Amino acid sequence: MKDARANARRKERVLDVDPDSPLATEDWSEVAETGFEILSQVGKDLEVAAWLIEALVRVDGFAGLCTGLVVARGLVANFWDAIYPLPDEDGNEPRLAPFIALNGANNDGTLVQPLRKIPLLGAEPIGLWQYEQAVEVSQISDAAKRDARIAAGALKLEDFQAAVQGTPAGFFKTLVQEIEEALVAVGALSDAFSERVGIDAPPAGAIRNLLTTTLDAVRVFAETKLQQAADAQATADLAAPPDGETAASAEDVENDPGASSSSQVPSGRPRNRNQALQQLLLLAAYFRETEPNSPISYTLEEAVRRCRMPLNELLEELIVDTDARRYFYLAAGLRLPAHDEGESS
Repeated sequence: MKDARANARRKERVLDVDPDSPLATEDWSEVAETGFEILSQVGKDLEVAAWLIEALVRVDGFAGLCTGLVVARGLVANFWDAIYPLPDEDGNEPRLAPFIALNGANNDGTLVQPLRKIPLLGAEPIGLWQYEQAVEVSQISDAAKRDARIAAGALKLEDFQAAVQGTPAGFFKTLVQEIEEALVAVGALSDAFSERVGIDAPPAGAIRNLLTTTLDAVRVFAETKLQQAADAQATADLAAPPDGETAASAEDVENDPGASSSSQVPSGRPRNRNQALQQLLLLAAYFRETEPNSPISYTLEEAVRRCRMPLNELLEELIVDTDARRYFYLAAGLRLPAHDEGESS
């Protein structure tokens, strides 16, 4: 893992000078996969967790950052007493160093530049630093100086805005959600460290500020697109057609010999789990009869269906991506199902 990370970083340095040089994506993917295998099958290691975060940012952008932070929080919250490296004569300093490096103390941390390079326009490899550069160039009043900057490679703001218009509105909606979730994950990891080491917790201000800056920028340059996405969602919510398959399950409940012959709201405290779920289904039948245009009956039925599913099957349904599901198990301190263990080997 260490060698793959070093090779990826070397390629990135070359790429900064020569844009035609090979990308480091495959190397970072190897770092991410190896990091997960180590944390889930070999041992709990904060340095490995920090490298995993570095890799996931390159591989999956803000969503990857969030995933890595969630994994790290799970390690800190659930395995602190046994996580490597153990405290030495310097206390927890060796344990915290990898995460101090991510944010940086006196200088930029190892995550700052990769976060600034995450594409903000879908297929276009244009990150925050290029947007900020385009804004800066557009404010240069001297035409000769402005043209010189553009000739040297700076992006024109007009070209950036045109790329925004060519990007689907749904992309920006997802992008905003991913950044917001990453901000929450940063706070959760900081809280977990603070609970363990108090004021010695690794700083996270640079990462948090950069995420906030990026979020603010997206909300400015993609304002129209975000409004389009919100309008489309509102229209879809109003349409919300009934689902035939779900409707059948309500009829099953109404015809169940063990259920009440009436679709009135049940009263009284349920005596067990099965009775509680049965009452929810009766409520679903009631709302289907009295409020046929309301989605509440379908929501209740879906909740009952999921309550009756084994946890591993429920997670397979909710988290389709295998790697993301493995990260969840790791963050929650749960044992991987046999088939997920097999896929990760």
